[in-house]
Amino acid sequence: MRLIIGLGLLVATAFFDPSLPQAQTRGPILLGPPTPLSPGGDTLLTPPAPPPVVQQAPERAAPRTTADGAIRIEGLKRLTVDATGSLTPDSGGLRTDLWAGTPGPIALRLVALLPAAPDSRALRNLQRRLLLSSGPAPADLPAEGGLLAARAERLLAMGALDELAALASVARGRDDDPEIARVLAERALAVADQATACRYHEAMSTRADDRYWLKVGVVCELWRGDTIKAEFGARVLSEVGEHDALLQELVQGAIAGRAGGPQRLVGATAVHLAAAVAAKARIDPDVTSIDSLPVLVSLARGVGNPPFAARLAAAEKAERAGALGTDALIALYAEVAVQVGPIDGALRAAEADPSAYSRALLWRTADINPDSAQRARVVRKAFEIAENASSWRQTARVFAPLIRRLDVASGPDDLPVDAVRALVAAGSAPEARPWMEWLQTRADTGNSAAGAMSRQIWVAAWIGGGDRLAPYREASVAAWWDELREVDPEGASNLGAAALALMDALGAPVGVDAWRGLAGGPPTSPYETPSAAFRNGVSAAAAAGRMAEAILLACAGFGEVRLEELDPTAIAGVVAALKGLNLEDDARHLAGEAAVAYGL
Repeated sequence: MRLIIGLGLLVATAFFDPSLPQAQTRGPILLGPPTPLSPGGDTLLTPPAPPPVVQQAPERAAPRTTADGAIRIEGLKRLTVDATGSLTPDSGGLRTDLWAGTPGPIALRLVALLPAAPDSRALRNLQRRLLLSSGPAPADLPAEGGLLAARAERLLAMGALDELAALASVARGRDDDPEIARVLAERALAVADQATACRYHEAMSTRADDRYWLKVGVVCELWRGDTIKAEFGARVLSEVGEHDALLQELVQGAIAGRAGGPQRLVGATAVHLAAAVAAKARIDPDVTSIDSLPVLVSLARGVGNPPFAARLAAAEKAERAGALGTDALIALYAEVAVQVGPIDGALRAAEADPSAYSRALLWRTADINPDSAQRARVVRKAFEIAENASSWRQTARVFAPLIRRLDVASGPDDLPVDAVRALVAAGSAPEARPWMEWLQTRADTGNSAAGAMSRQIWVAAWIGGGDRLAPYREASVAAWWDELREVDPEGASNLGAAALALMDALGAPVGVDAWRGLAGGPPTSPYETPSAAFRNGVSAAAAAGRMAEAILLACAGFGEVRLEELDPTAIAGVVAALKGLNLEDDARHLAGEAAVAYGL
């Protein structure tokens, strides 16, 4: 199902799911500074940790009242391990009462529904912060530690390997939990941390009835060089109905001594990447068939010594999904060797083969060229070869640092529109101000082309940057609408509706009569429309101040559907909800991303 899960079904299944574990108690949590990772940065603390010292929680103070009964004083509730987080409000986390008002079973269900790769960088960042934030968890969770395990699993699915390590470092004493142990073992496999993965295997293989540990055992035998036991383990997997063709192939390759060609990792998970590393397999440059974000992140970082083409392609795919930082992709681009000189060769190469290497070649060519006009031509070509809206926004993020270095008066005449849209999409809208001012200055001197571009880009600039970038004026809205109807008469109604919905959500004084001018054609929509349960759920949670619930519903509701395919009024509803929760920057970033995705 691509879109929204009905809220009623969500509530029902959450409260009546028989698979949820029964309540259990754990020891107290150490309230202190995070325990550091090992000097290498990738290895987690030795699992399993010794059992925590069990202490009696202090008895709750008896309720008291004043003489008139107006004041009640109660003892503090014990914080559970589910309150653990690596972020606080002072370090980028959400407010500490983020779970207040949300029932535990609903929280668990919604966390499990979070997408691994939301198409919005703003929503992904909110999702990441929510999963890492510390604060009292719902009191009615079915079992202590369940919410922590669910958060850890989603971080793993998102490819947030470093963030998962940070969360694990402040949640010691949970290594005996099978769900958390599996997540941390999977992370260890992804980063080729054989010691940690195999210690988890030794601790869990006899205690957890999970065939996953049989696969980890095969990898551990490969790491130890015992191919006989590895082959036996692979046969056992097949006999119990867990046939894994890729793992079998990697085991046979280890036995044969890797005399064959490069190993394709079709559908690889962290287990397969770890097996490939243990078998000393040469990794095929084609990584297009890999969807696991932990695997893509690790390949981009060089785990398994993949060829540069594989690292580059994996990095682009992981960055587009939000699993890898843009700076990490730029660092790989910077490794491409080019010479200072004419740019025509790079432009022709990118035109002929718009691949990851071609984009890296364009970035590197623009980066080293001292001539601003030449750099501008290269940047313009990078936007021309973007395959779709998601690719265009990735190009915007990667080339934003180069756009900041451009002379606004140089380059192709239509570059200012792309420059403004790119900085809005990258979440750097205020930095587009020189481009907007340059366009307005030229328009004021009678340059008709500059005037048209200024009118064309005004709405996206205001949505992404507010009055700091494009002061709100009704005349500007009218001029933009007139320009849009002239340039795109068929799509003007849908684009106008998208623009007004986003502007209204951000608090623009959109008049009630503005919508009437959009009703120029049949009442059709090219977008996917979320259910009423989703819309009402987000707005109701936000109105009640239930921050985590509102964010969870927004992220889970949109899933991994591309922004340009979503109903603008649904995105506007989320923007308004975030704004109401005092998440103004996140709301504007999401609105700016959507505006660019729609082509505003």
